[in-house]
Amino acid sequence: MRHQIVYISFFLLLFFFVHCTEKKNPADTAPEISKLPAFGGEWVLEWENKTHSLDIQPEENKVLWNGEDGLSLELDSVGIRLKPSDEETIKGYFLYSDLKPKSWIGTWENRVVRLIRKGSKE
Repeated sequence: MRHQIVYISFFLLLFFFVHCTEKKNPADTAPEISKLPAFGGEWVLEWENKTHSLDIQPEENKVLWNGEDGLSLELDSVGIRLKPSDEETIKGYFLYSDLKPKSWIGTWENRVVRLIRKGSKE
């Protein structure tokens, strides 16, 4: 009887740990960069009557804001998140499906914006 209690307790404990582990959401898993559209490079953002330069560097997971470090890049299965390196809040979000050769529609601080690829005349 004692062995049965030990086996049942062990089984229940094992069952509890297997089912209570945190599972990663598939939407949070980014595909390989080589399988994504080419979104890296220099972009221009018009924000609050100013023009800002964004240099997206996907290999390093960072974005240069007006030529200076300051934004980190996070990829998920449907888009990219841009956030200040020292904050948890998201500044911008851009879907891969909205990427065009010369422009990219997304959100910046909860407003719809358009990035223009630097060097394009759109």
